[in-house]
Amino acid sequence: MKKRVITLCSMCLMLGGMMTEVWAGDYLTNTNQSISFLRNPSRDAAIDIDGVYYNPAGVNFLDEGWHFQFNWQSPHQKRDSRSSYGQLFGANYSNPGTLEADGSISRLYKGRVHVPIQPSMYLAYNKNDWSFQFGFGIVGGGGTCEFKNGVGSFEALVGQMGMTQMGEAFGGYKLNSYLKGKSYFFGTTLAAARKLNDKVSVSLGVRAIYAWNNYDGYIDNITFRHKATGAEINVPTNYVLDCSQKGLGVAPIIGVDYKVNDYVNLAVKYEFRTPITVKADAKNNDDFNQMAANRPAFANYLDDAETQMDLPSMLAVGVQVSPIEKLRLNVGYHMFMDRDTRQWTRDLVKDTHEITLGAAYDLTDRIEVSAGYQKTMYDQSEANYSDLSFNLNSYSFGFGVGVKVTDKVKLNAAYFQTNYKDHTKTDPQVGSNIAFHRENRVFGVGIDVNF
Repeated sequence: MKKRVITLCSMCLMLGGMMTEVWAGDYLTNTNQSISFLRNPSRDAAIDIDGVYYNPAGVNFLDEGWHFQFNWQSPHQKRDSRSSYGQLFGANYSNPGTLEADGSISRLYKGRVHVPIQPSMYLAYNKNDWSFQFGFGIVGGGGTCEFKNGVGSFEALVGQMGMTQMGEAFGGYKLNSYLKGKSYFFGTTLAAARKLNDKVSVSLGVRAIYAWNNYDGYIDNITFRHKATGAEINVPTNYVLDCSQKGLGVAPIIGVDYKVNDYVNLAVKYEFRTPITVKADAKNNDDFNQMAANRPAFANYLDDAETQMDLPSMLAVGVQVSPIEKLRLNVGYHMFMDRDTRQWTRDLVKDTHEITLGAAYDLTDRIEVSAGYQKTMYDQSEANYSDLSFNLNSYSFGFGVGVKVTDKVKLNAAYFQTNYKDHTKTDPQVGSNIAFHRENRVFGVGIDVNF
């Protein structure tokens, strides 16, 4: 019995991987770094102050002087899974499940993420042929994800444990479980760009990323009920997880912007892989540490343990076309080299691909409206899906407005929504059926100042 409880707890810990997944972009990379992105996610060849992140070489084609932008976003996400293991969940006498058409009993497990403030800011100074740039943002993670009742996979283990230990006397089970994870990857960018001529600008920069994760959770009050007598049998389980992880990574970024003419602009950016190793500072209870000492599944959550959390290298290519003076059309392509990171094996994930489309139109000299579309395509094996950690192919759209309140100040507001393709994983060996569902919405406002 104790061995099965330990396995249960290890699966709970694996939930920590869910906290580092992102709002828009790759598994670990947040690309929603400005309000301009929210209202038009095709930013790769746009020439604007948020190009410090999206198109650093293109920032050099802004007017001479100082350019500043501050962005405030508020993302909200649902991460739900509906699981069934035959009729097993019907044995939970404190929380019965839902009867399905095939006779199985399912239960919905909810994960909720709310981020009141996700900031980013950019600063650039342009003089003659040079541009010097600074950027700050949450380039990975970015919030708190809470699972008040756990997920189906470890509830199933509790039920199966009771059936195995009690046999025909098994009359049901109940448990308490909880996990809350926080993850923030703070990125600071320094870059310089130089015009080679009136048409071509090149950039070289470096981004330092400070990663911080925190996990709090427990599994306790596991109880089995005797079928004949109704007596409850308490399982002496009290594992408490309290662990923080911190790490630092640095990687270079290069870019080129080519102004073909007044109507067409081309840009390319390459971000090198950011190797990040986080080190654990754990304050778990003694039972947890004693149990975890000789089990690899728990190694990342013991004090002083090290874990790889690399951000993958990324290639971004963009085109901006202005068929008429007031209209700008954008197309972009992103490739994330996930298979070259240290935390995944190539049989689990391949590279991720994105395409973006967008348009911006000047209604007046003061008011700009824009909208855009992004499609994200993961290439991963079925083994990479679990209710502990899952990513789904998606498409996103955003729209918004920019208003010049003065010649030097512009306000931005936008809405961005991601729609995910639901996925169902069936495992005949354990009799499980898990349906995955996600929703994501982001609101944002920001300000541009030129001086």
